Amino acid sequence: MLNEERIRLMTKMASYETREGKEHMPIKQYYRRDYISYEMMKTFVTSTIAFGILFLCWVIYKMDSLADFLTGKELPDVAVSILIKYAVFICIYQVIAYFVYSRRYKRATASMRKYYATLKKVERLQEKEERLQPSEEWK
Repeated sequence: MLNEERIRLMTKMASYETREGKEHMPIKQYYRRDYISYEMMKTFVTSTIAFGILFLCWVIYKMDSLADFLTGKELPDVAVSILIKYAVFICIYQVIAYFVYSRRYKRATASMRKYYATLKKVERLQEKEERLQPSEEWK
């Protein structure tokens, strides 16, 4: 005989695995610190690329006045200014990334806890069902 509650829970678990589980299960393969560090390294690379693209756009926009400016002796001051802006840009992105990925990990952990609790319920129901069924030996 089929246990309707067990089937309902298994359907719920299968639905979770196809939706949120696709996102949460890979996250939970990492420790919190490893996941956040890995994502922050990816954010560092992408934010550096974004800063480079923004810098190139600025250079193209200021191309006419930049040629006159580069002949001056203020080049080291401009380089320092650009490096400071780069450092601030990266720091802001890293702080945002830390909070975003910490929150994602926390959500995935809570979601996976519920999933495992449901899994344990299904296992208990299955064990209970097996105990209540008469064994084949007695027939």
